[in-house]
Amino acid sequence: MLTFVRRISAQHSVRVRFSECSDGDARLPTFLGEERNAMTLPFQTHGAEVYSVDGPGEGNGQECDALLTTCPGAVLAVRIADCVPIAVYGTSLRNIPIVCVIHAGWRGIREGVIVNSLQQIREHGAHHLRAIIGPHISTECYEFGKVELEELVAALGRDVAGYTKDGRPALDLGSAVLEQLARNFVAVDHHLRRCTATDERYWSHRADEDTQRTALIAEIETSG
Repeated sequence: MLTFVRRISAQHSVRVRFSECSDGDARLPTFLGEERNAMTLPFQTHGAEVYSVDGPGEGNGQECDALLTTCPGAVLAVRIADCVPIAVYGTSLRNIPIVCVIHAGWRGIREGVIVNSLQQIREHGAHHLRAIIGPHISTECYEFGKVELEELVAALGRDVAGYTKDGRPALDLGSAVLEQLARNFVAVDHHLRRCTATDERYWSHRADEDTQRTALIAEIETSG
C-alpha cells in the first residue's frame, strides 16, 4: 500500500493510499476489512456523477464515479484497473478540510467527472487545491479508436493523442487528466507514473482482462 500524508491545516491532514495486488482485490468484502464500516465504495458507471459523503460509511454502493467529504473519519474509495485514480484535497476559507476521490476513465473524462468534482469541491469554499494522481495505463499500452480519440483531442488538445509501442493510435489518459486539472487551477502534488498494464504490482483490464481491482483510498484525519 503506497501512502501519502499531507497536512492541510493546523488541525487536519489528508491520507491518500493506492493499493496493490498484494493488498487484495478491492471488489471483495474482505478488502481492508477493519475499515469497511467507515468506508464508502461506489458502484462505478464510467460517468460524471459526484456524491457527497456526510459521515463514515454513508452512501456505500451509490452510483457515481467520484466521492467527496468534509468529514474526518469518512473513508472514501474508488476501484481501479487502468483508469486514472485522482485524489484532490484542500481547505475552505473557514479552514474546513475537504478531500475528493475520482475514478477517471476516458468516458468519465468526456462526460465531465473531473470538472464536476472540482466544481462541487469549490462550492464548499475550498481553495488552493492539490491533486495526487495514481497508477494508470500508459499511452504505449492503450490503443484507442480514431473517432473517440479525435473527439477527445477536439475537447482537450493534441497532447492527449499518442501512439502505442506498435505505432497504433493511442490515448494518453495521464495528459487528459493533467490538462483538465491545469484548466481548473489544480496543482499536481504527485503523479505516480506506473503503468497498470506492465507493472506486476497492479491488475489491468485492458492488458490481461483481469476482473480484480486495486483502489484509491482517502480520508481526512484530525491531527493530535
